[in-house]
Amino acid sequence: MSSDAVTPTRLPVVSAAGAPVAELPVEGATPVWLDASTVVCSLHRLGPGGTFDRADLVAVEVPGGGVHPITAVAPGEYLAEPAWHPTSGLVATLSVEDPVTMAWLGQRLVVADPTSVAAAAGGGVPLGTSDLVELAAGHQWPAGPAWSPDGTRLAFSATRPCATTSPDGIPVLQMDVAVLTLATGVLTWVTDDTAGDYDDGLNDGSPAFSPDGRWLAWVRGHEDDWTRIMVDRLDHPDPPRVLLDDRHWFRWGLAW
Repeated sequence: MSSDAVTPTRLPVVSAAGAPVAELPVEGATPVWLDASTVVCSLHRLGPGGTFDRADLVAVEVPGGGVHPITAVAPGEYLAEPAWHPTSGLVATLSVEDPVTMAWLGQRLVVADPTSVAAAAGGGVPLGTSDLVELAAGHQWPAGPAWSPDGTRLAFSATRPCATTSPDGIPVLQMDVAVLTLATGVLTWVTDDTAGDYDDGLNDGSPAFSPDGRWLAWVRGHEDDWTRIMVDRLDHPDPPRVLLDDRHWFRWGLAW
């Protein structure tokens, strides 16, 4: 995804060596590969009033740029951060706002089965919200979903109360990273800052599995101050390692 003050948002495709492959004229966000000639991205849609009031997932042909809707959500529903696995499906975040007050009502993780996704991406009927299944229910503002290589586990971040409270007595929320095992429904927190203070700088998110599924990397940072990259072996009890510690202002969207 690329944009600047002059050119509208677009999706440049380059080779591993950095050579240009295509410049897709699609104002989409957070693109991921569906197959060798298709990317999936989040695309805002215009409502009847002429304003962007929803965001769908669409399949974009590479290099042609043809767009095929995968979903057709209702006003006030916004799909983002897609993650694809050929046997486990297309997972994304679904944020919902009140169409009258414009207040955010919450966010959850949803998944569409791979057969339905392939059919819609090939020009079939787009999926509605009722066709999407919620994963890891009950967690606040889940984000950054990432499949394990075998599709049996899903890593994501969610906000949890920490030890700091705001002046009105409400606990401050910070992000932790968790891994959900789909077959059993067991959720394991990889990070835990529920006993820490806000100033610890331990917001954790944007997880990414290693190709063998044994390691998990993620971003750790404090608000808009700094971020570093962490890594941990999931089958080992040692504390996580700091992989990159130059405390750059912002990092996100890790991929292994």
